[in-house]
Amino acid sequence: MTKKKATSNKPKSSALPPDQEQRDLILRELDRNLLVEAAAGTGKTASLVSRMVALLASGQCSSIYTLAAVTFTRKAAAELRSRFQVELEKAVREAEGERKVNLGKALLNIEKAFIGTIHSFCARLLRERPVEAEVDVAFEELDEESDGRLREEAWQEYLAGRLQEDREGIRARLDSLGLNLPDLEASFCQFVQYPDVEEWPLAEAGEKFEGLDQWVAQIQGYVDHMLGLSPRLPGQWGSDRLIRQYRRLPRIVSHYPDLRRSPDLRELAEHFQGNPKFTQKDWMQNHTFTREEAKVEQARWQQFQEEVVVPVLRDFSERSYGPILAVLIQARAVYDRLRRLRGKLNYQDLLLKAAALLRDRPHVRRYFQGRFSHLLVDEFQDTDPIQAEVMFLLTAGDCQEKDWRKCRPRPGALFVVGDPKQSIYRFRRADIVTYNLAKEIIQANGLVVSLSANFRTTRPIIEWVNHVFAFDPAHPGEPSGPRLRFPRTATDESPAYVQLEAARDDGNEGELSGVYVLRVPKEHGNQEQIAAYEADRIARFIRRALDTRMTVPRSQKELESGRQAPVEPSDFLIITPKRKHLSVYARALQDYGIPHQVTGGAALNLVNELKLLHAGLRAVVHPDDPVALLAALRSELFGISDASLYRFKKAGGGFSYHAALPAGLAAGEAEAFADAWRRLEQYRGWLATLPPVVAVEKITGDLGLMAWAGRGPAGEMEAGGLCKALEILRGLEAEVWTSAQLVEQLGRLVEREQDYDGISVRSESAPAVRVLNLHKAKGLEAPVVFLADPCGESRHSVDLHLDRSADRVRGYLAIYSDNGKILRACPEDWERLAEIEERFLEAEALRLRYVAATRAGAALVISQRETRNQSNPWQYFAPDLASVKELPDPGETAAPARIGVELSDRAVSQAEKDIRARLTLAARPTFQAWRAKEYALALPREDQAPLEPAGGAQGPEATAPCPPAEGEHGVEWGAVLHQLLQLKMADPEADLARFGRPALLEHGLDAGQTEAAVETVQAVMRSSIWQRAMQSRKRLTEVPFALWREEEAGPVLLRGVIDLVFQEDDGWVLVDYKTDRVQGKRL
Repeated sequence: MTKKKATSNKPKSSALPPDQEQRDLILRELDRNLLVEAAAGTGKTASLVSRMVALLASGQCSSIYTLAAVTFTRKAAAELRSRFQVELEKAVREAEGERKVNLGKALLNIEKAFIGTIHSFCARLLRERPVEAEVDVAFEELDEESDGRLREEAWQEYLAGRLQEDREGIRARLDSLGLNLPDLEASFCQFVQYPDVEEWPLAEAGEKFEGLDQWVAQIQGYVDHMLGLSPRLPGQWGSDRLIRQYRRLPRIVSHYPDLRRSPDLRELAEHFQGNPKFTQKDWMQNHTFTREEAKVEQARWQQFQEEVVVPVLRDFSERSYGPILAVLIQARAVYDRLRRLRGKLNYQDLLLKAAALLRDRPHVRRYFQGRFSHLLVDEFQDTDPIQAEVMFLLTAGDCQEKDWRKCRPRPGALFVVGDPKQSIYRFRRADIVTYNLAKEIIQANGLVVSLSANFRTTRPIIEWVNHVFAFDPAHPGEPSGPRLRFPRTATDESPAYVQLEAARDDGNEGELSGVYVLRVPKEHGNQEQIAAYEADRIARFIRRALDTRMTVPRSQKELESGRQAPVEPSDFLIITPKRKHLSVYARALQDYGIPHQVTGGAALNLVNELKLLHAGLRAVVHPDDPVALLAALRSELFGISDASLYRFKKAGGGFSYHAALPAGLAAGEAEAFADAWRRLEQYRGWLATLPPVVAVEKITGDLGLMAWAGRGPAGEMEAGGLCKALEILRGLEAEVWTSAQLVEQLGRLVEREQDYDGISVRSESAPAVRVLNLHKAKGLEAPVVFLADPCGESRHSVDLHLDRSADRVRGYLAIYSDNGKILRACPEDWERLAEIEERFLEAEALRLRYVAATRAGAALVISQRETRNQSNPWQYFAPDLASVKELPDPGETAAPARIGVELSDRAVSQAEKDIRARLTLAARPTFQAWRAKEYALALPREDQAPLEPAGGAQGPEATAPCPPAEGEHGVEWGAVLHQLLQLKMADPEADLARFGRPALLEHGLDAGQTEAAVETVQAVMRSSIWQRAMQSRKRLTEVPFALWREEEAGPVLLRGVIDLVFQEDDGWVLVDYKTDRVQGKRL
């Protein structure tokens, strides 16, 4: 790699981007609805932020309170919020006149703008109008993990109900079709993710199988033919798999006594399914078959597939669809009931109920249109139909229109940004058809703006990307052609390609720039070998680049902001097609001492200390399980060797920490077992007496797992993963009832039933190489990007198709075996429906590759295999890599040497003393916290304030019969009066008797005191101070305050609540309600 000049004094360019006219429309056409189609690197989020600022500056959006910007992830929302504040502050500094005033008001109230996810936006709508939305006023939102656990609980409850009572005979019907009810859990979990599907069409299937006798006869005839050939079949068949089938299938058929039994016929037909490899020379060995005879047998197998196997299995699949659909619908009812009873709403509930609220309640829609006058949506290509419905209903000009497809947004009310070429979440309900429909609606009375100027990537990569993806008349990319490309004009499945235009202003040249290929030698054959080789190669390259301060091209803007040309770890991004091998790349980076962060993998699940914690806890909560105890004793937790365990057993020891230790053990071994027994017994006590997560945290500390996790080169990530696991368990406390259940949840983390990213234990992480799978890469960028892990390209069977072309949304589901190879149930005409869905999936696969190729700013490295490259997900790029540069192999590279520290016993002892001293100091309070009332009563009498009765009101008009406040319920009585006084101040027309009775009952008082409470409040209302408050220009109730005071004994933090404060001409008046008796003239 040649050395290039790293810096440049190149003057800043003032040239406008080639699409500046389109960008001007975003800021100028504020009274029109816009859809901005922003290609990769053109500034989608920047466009949205600039539109928000322009709306506020111009006064088109009169208040920031009515501005709402939504996106699709919390991380994106946080970034949007940050960028909006930065741009708003900048705009305030640069603006003049009325625009400056408008922007200044917006900045002062910036927290009042809604900027968040679409789900949190819908939750806000529901919380504002819960009655009309028909939701629990205190509903809780379910995140994906909690929702998954609830689905599992619902399924288990449904299964238990079916096992106990099955009046409809569903289990018997499934058995007759060769189906097992518990095997349908995965299908249930998929089915319930589409609650918006209005119809799952089902054709009527007859009870009797047509042609059953004929099928059985054909199978038996073919098996007899195989038996007749058996003496001639070769004993060794090499790579051929058809000979193997000819030998094994007759034996399998012999195990079925009656093929007319439906489950047996189905199971046997599945054994015949497939197209085994045919190798002609293996049939012809020993000259028992001629070439023609071998071909005849191959043709016979294929004919049998077409005439018997495929029709039999299709018939079974179509007949199975109805019973399975009935099961899924019934189980969904259980799932819906559990959410309703517990007041829980998952993400789909939030969307559906918000859409129903806006659709079916015109007055509510009108209210929210005043509440949110302008709606801006980022990453619109990821929208699903329900999200689109919420958007168009909220912005519709006609509040009576219930069909969102017919809604037309009010002028300027809707602004959406997206790139249809980056729509890659079809498996998460993102729908390109919905995007196309929304585009048509906006285009009808608005504008579609196209951005093509790319500010992210250098010109050589942009030209390469255009060459790869742009429509090529010579190779249009038909399924029969060499490879799929974006079409010339948009179709239902795919948008048209927009040529990227280079707009980046480079400030320097760099050594590492352009497109490279990394070739995996042919001697690395299987997936594990390939991943290990490539991970080591990439890690060595990054290590060498960091050590030699290799440079990359930086934009002028980056250089002006202080970035240097030499690379740092955060300049590298490793993208893999799937999550399977992410840990391999992370481990290689760790071996070379390179800081890294894994996203989308299971880094947390792989923390060894998490496994040790689970092993120890299993031994504690299952004292009758000797295997669990043995696993804990042999682990690093206690470190007892197999030899010691053997001698312990031979001495008569029992593997239970409740058992007495046997006599005759060596002193050291006896001490080790005694320590283990003592700790496990102590941990059992903690789990029995403390909240489960608190106990687990104590056990973690006692075992030293946190310190042990942080000892190695990747200690901050290991310790961070352990901390995150404890936080996950803390979040589950409301869902688990016993310590055993909590340990079971921890086991699910260890067994990777739920995958989580790792996290650093440091509050601020150092710059790190990012390692993630492709679906996590959208929206990210880096100067240097590796498209790695060239393994595992495969086509999965289509299992779902949604038809949104008609008035009703129709869904079609296919159910496969656990390995995904055998179709178990499907609707009629599934082949045609699956073919339609395949076209959508092929188009999305193209968009995935586009996303991968457009992440790089300076250098793009694409991995290829020397052999079997057809299994490489990045093989798509192979035709365009023939002339690009090879990524140089850096040769042997070592991680930076770690400098050890010698510790003496004296140093360790001193460190322990220092730690104890710091803990003692940290536990010592640095200030006192007082409630204002307690603080005032503690003051010397001469420092106390004089008592002034409220407004000086005296006489019978200011008094009322009142129970003594000093009695058993004095505090509760005071709370009731405070509550009623606050109510009357907020709403003078409120009925005190109506609210007083429930207030008394809520505080445990006799409802018979309602009249006394009402009279007391009315007496206060007759006072002059109350009348002054009601006539004041501004009044507030129950105002919390905090005050910091420096005193001789040390700082004091005062906290309290002001009962009533109101503003008069000469200042603010503070009122404190007293319901207890005051002795004398002073407080």
